[in-house]
Amino acid sequence: MEHKNDVALIIVFNHRYDKNIEVLEKIYKERFSYIYYLVPFYDGNKPNVISVYENSYYFQGYFVQGFKQYFHDRFLHYFFVADDIVLNPDINENNYQQHFSLSGSASFIPEVYSLDNINDNMLYCSPATIKDGIAKLRNKNVKKWNWCRVWEAYHYNPQQNGVESTKELPGYEEALSLLKRHGININQLSYVDVFGGPKVPNSFKFIIKNINYIIGEELLRLKYKLKYPLAGSYSDIVIVSHQSIKKFIHYCGVFTATKLFVELAIPTALLLASGDVATEPKIGKRGQVFWPYSKKRKRLYQEEMEKYNYKLDNLISLFPKEKLYIHPIKLSKWK
Repeated sequence: MEHKNDVALIIVFNHRYDKNIEVLEKIYKERFSYIYYLVPFYDGNKPNVISVYENSYYFQGYFVQGFKQYFHDRFLHYFFVADDIVLNPDINENNYQQHFSLSGSASFIPEVYSLDNINDNMLYCSPATIKDGIAKLRNKNVKKWNWCRVWEAYHYNPQQNGVESTKELPGYEEALSLLKRHGININQLSYVDVFGGPKVPNSFKFIIKNINYIIGEELLRLKYKLKYPLAGSYSDIVIVSHQSIKKFIHYCGVFTATKLFVELAIPTALLLASGDVATEPKIGKRGQVFWPYSKKRKRLYQEEMEKYNYKLDNLISLFPKEKLYIHPIKLSKWK
């Protein structure tokens, strides 16, 4: 058996952009010896580009479909990174463990959340509109946020027709225990967690239609239980240890077959499969992530990118030393 001392860099494309393969090769070829690309519907002849066929909402399925082609016993870690992330240019195959504070058996994901505890660090969330609206009416501070994918988590059931998945995942109580060892407690969800709700009343008609929300607030008192324990996380960068990779891939496959959204599937699969998982809060380092889903955030993102004049050479030479990565960098728009 070969000694496990190498890392596989696996670059994941949500959509097919063959031209970006060459660009990414130039960025990483001097830093990583083993690079693979998971590209939807790829029909070219590059030996390290793996064709995958799955909806990008479940791109954990890409990991599964490509597994037998990129798996090798030599690899200590499998470093999955989205094609629109650029890693800090100081990170390479010889020092990535130091940058991510990884032991040989540890895995990494940016940050994991219990679904009843979403906050505004998850920048693709929106304010929880029922409680937000009532709080504004009462001149109170707004702290609760709503992530639309919690609705999917609430409705998710691994027991589905046509998929014999019941025995392929840890049972409910075992899954609770496995998540708890990582500090994730699965609590009941509020109405706001699951459904969000109507916006702040702006008309008499709106008030009449939503009188139970605004006056009674009965729905806010309801609690909802997940059918299977799930966690959430930004999942465009994940590092999986050799010890965990086979279980992780297996669970990703089950979650793909049962159509669980990727940013629920990947963190849950990783926590179920791994004994030790590093996160950005634990290691005290962060990536720089932009979610330009509002005018203010779009403006902030544009201001940041204009510092580099949309040139990759500038990005590499001026890359913020304290950041692990920057996302998104849409390579087709960069020189």
